[in-house]
Amino acid sequence: MKRYALLDTDFISKTYSVQDDGGNHLIDRVMELPEYEFFCHAQIVTELNRYNADTPIWLSEKIGAQKIKSYTDQEILESLSLVRGPLACATYTQMLKLACDAFSKDYFSEHYRALEEADYTVISREDYLKKLERLDIEVGKKNNLGEIKSFVLLQVLSVMLGEQIYVFCSDDKNARNGATNFEDVRCISLVSVFSRLKEESNWTLADAEPYIESLIAFYQDHHQTTFRVMEASEVRRLQRIPCRQVLQEIFDGKFIELKNGMLRYKQ
Repeated sequence: MKRYALLDTDFISKTYSVQDDGGNHLIDRVMELPEYEFFCHAQIVTELNRYNADTPIWLSEKIGAQKIKSYTDQEILESLSLVRGPLACATYTQMLKLACDAFSKDYFSEHYRALEEADYTVISREDYLKKLERLDIEVGKKNNLGEIKSFVLLQVLSVMLGEQIYVFCSDDKNARNGATNFEDVRCISLVSVFSRLKEESNWTLADAEPYIESLIAFYQDHHQTTFRVMEASEVRRLQRIPCRQVLQEIFDGKFIELKNGMLRYKQ
């Protein structure tokens, strides 16, 4: 059964950084998951340029090889036109507002209020895109624009495909919780992706070990030594468990994946 998956900036950046001794990147192993079709928003390429030089090259090559389907806002509007006709621009604005609300109730009014003032009975797709691009530029860097655009694409894919969408996203709680605000979405985090590799690519702990070492080193460089996982109790409290223990226990089958990408100990 085909699965449709959206990749976000943080997930690509971090899984590209995680690699085995032979320089094989974790993101390439993720791309080998069977039956997944991968998507991203074109804004992701722009944002990856702020991380390091190699990751956007990797992504551009995957897009060029049609391993990942990238959507620009223009292509999103073209797709919406097929299902919403002349309401495509208004639909984009509605989806953008929902995407903004997933981060902050004030985000849309702070950055995109001008779109609410547009006359959608007369505005052309070209003029709408120009207005949208100006507002995007004003949003600026480090304001979650990549995640916002990804959440718009998430809604479009849901409408077009009518299927559950998997979001490979960062461990950031706001990003994960924001994604699961939308119906029929499952998040896969940088940690729970090892559970996917175990279940769907038949990885053993030995297969994962080089990547686990690299991931632990990555988190240590950022002064993180534990992951937060859910207890098995009815209260569902979070507890901090050493990174290595969590990753090893994934391969012992001790966890259940939750919709928001968190792991919960089995009863």
